[in-house]
Amino acid sequence: MKTVRRFLFITFLISKALGSSGQDTLLLFHPTAYNLGVVQSLVDEGLLSLEGYHLLGIYHPGEVYDYTKAEVYLESHRAAPFSLRRIQGELGPENIYGSNPATLQFRQLFEGSQGALFMGGPDIPPEVYNEPVHLLTSVTDPFRHYVELSYLFHLLGGSQDAGWKPYLEEHRNYLVSGICLGMQSMNVATGGTMIQDIPTELYGIWSAEEVLALPADQMHRNYNDKLNRGCEGPTSYHFHRVRLEKRDLLTSGIGYRSKTAPIVLSSHHQAIEKLGNGWQVAATSMDEKIIEAIGHTEYRNAFGVQFHPEKPGLFDPSIQHPQSCDSTINFQEAIENTDSYTFHQAYWKQVGEILQKNRKF
Repeated sequence: MKTVRRFLFITFLISKALGSSGQDTLLLFHPTAYNLGVVQSLVDEGLLSLEGYHLLGIYHPGEVYDYTKAEVYLESHRAAPFSLRRIQGELGPENIYGSNPATLQFRQLFEGSQGALFMGGPDIPPEVYNEPVHLLTSVTDPFRHYVELSYLFHLLGGSQDAGWKPYLEEHRNYLVSGICLGMQSMNVATGGTMIQDIPTELYGIWSAEEVLALPADQMHRNYNDKLNRGCEGPTSYHFHRVRLEKRDLLTSGIGYRSKTAPIVLSSHHQAIEKLGNGWQVAATSMDEKIIEAIGHTEYRNAFGVQFHPEKPGLFDPSIQHPQSCDSTINFQEAIENTDSYTFHQAYWKQVGEILQKNRKF
């Protein structure tokens, strides 16, 4: 009984916080100081409209990240309408796909928000999609995955429990958007599986030198950081082209009319294998081995991308990244004045427009 009262009190606090600002709410999962800064940069650059919105960062206390760093960020950015909220309750592979100790809190968050963003990050525990652990899979933050996968299952449902009624049946225009890990989590939460290492599983290669010798469009991260040549660590990010499906969210959905395959920025060694319930492919790698974007067949505002359209360097010409021991790269210069830059602008414009259409206050 004490446990029930505790969770009811927590949901009361969440409800009070969501309804007291006179603003609509957008949820941000894994709200690190870096991720809060990324969202602020998108707003400052005029790429993402959050007018009328409060950004509520959601996390579980079992995560490995020290959220006092995020609190320090908020303290130094008091003008930004951002805040943090912890999800309480024991979560694990055995209970994330169904009603669990966080369900009442998830319900309050859903009813008090108009969308949720899921950011990039580390490998998902294979246990949650019923596969053994590949030798190159590195699970570093399981509770982050548990809370994100569980909220996504509550939103979208999945093959793990065919009787579950997705929350989005009550608000079909709710925004669910994921980047890199975020897209992978959207897929796994609905019953999908993962390729745990792209070079070894898809290309049959096991060395950084072999990956670096591949054509640019077959590389999905920069492996120069693996060579350890005594210099500052090169960025793991790499540019390559993607093939967009016609009449889908990354073409007609965001108004990108060019026939050019846009250049995108990625840094990942895993990818979607089997699609979860309700998803269709919206973009692939040029050789069609990697799913680069997905869109939901029932909920038009649920979509994810494998690449990174949010990186501040794409929109800030002052940021230089080490590319190798003797070279640097400015991400914006690589795509400015091209259809690829227009593509990134259109992506965030679409996210902002969805949120503005969803506003209640």
